[in-house]
Amino acid sequence: MAVVRRISISLGQGQYKALVQWSEKEGVSPTTLATSLLTASIRKEVEDGRLNPDLDTSENQPDIKDFLDRLARGELPTNGQLVVLAHDLGIRTEVLLELRDRVQLANKKEKSNGT
Repeated sequence: MAVVRRISISLGQGQYKALVQWSEKEGVSPTTLATSLLTASIRKEVEDGRLNPDLDTSENQPDIKDFLDRLARGELPTNGQLVVLAHDLGIRTEVLLELRDRVQLANKKEKSNGT
């Protein structure tokens, strides 16, 4: 299991309000959104060769194959994982949230039918 480190950041009032508004739009907490955005930015810096490539930036990074495999098995990714994946794919988070919610609804219907 990866060691998780906490940091504290300060934002101006306008930036904080924008982060909160954005996080509400994405359906995640401001902390989850900020973590996802920072993680994706660090990963891109490593991939572009501007940071040490030996750094392990893959922790908690969902990929499309893993995402689809989990959905096929009925496992549901977290909002934070969907935010990062949507960013990586260049699509709106709502698309992945809707896909996950459809799988969840199908799982509930399947269970209520006794199958």
